[in-house]
Amino acid sequence: MPQVIKLRGASLLKVVSIIMIILGAITTASGFITPQSGYTLVNVLGVDPIAIHYFQIQGVISVISGIVMLVCGIFGVKLCNRSDRVMLLLILGIVHIVVAVFTTIYSYIMAPMGERVIEQVQIAVSEMGSAFAGNMNITGMMQNVPLMLIGFILPVLYIVGVLLNRLPPKTPQAPQGQSW
Repeated sequence: MPQVIKLRGASLLKVVSIIMIILGAITTASGFITPQSGYTLVNVLGVDPIAIHYFQIQGVISVISGIVMLVCGIFGVKLCNRSDRVMLLLILGIVHIVVAVFTTIYSYIMAPMGERVIEQVQIAVSEMGSAFAGNMNITGMMQNVPLMLIGFILPVLYIVGVLLNRLPPKTPQAPQGQSW
């Protein structure tokens, strides 16, 4: 019976790719829902209409990054044990890192606008006399650092798995104690 030779990075690449598929689906779905938040804030709470544009842009970025994550994940699972497709997977991993860098830079640039929207929401909710108004707080960019790091960890692990696939495969060994 012929033995299947497994590439060195196949397991890592497959696990990371499955996680990317799950997170990519969630990110894409949330990107389609996010713009509605802006409309709700403007129409219900009377927040500045700039919130609509802020949430629309956030939604588009979420959809783009989610689709990139989905594509990387799907190709990673499908091609995790194919040494002839290493360059394709490497390119996809690099594209994912570029998107993650862009998303992070954009988040830092747009943080003041997001904080302004949150402040307006706090004011509107406190004027309505809601019980949960005191529990809301403005989230700073430092609280988002762990999430941003996760955004870089997955594509880096993806690329590590791809690069391990470039190494020669492990040679299968016969179990100890058996002689042929």
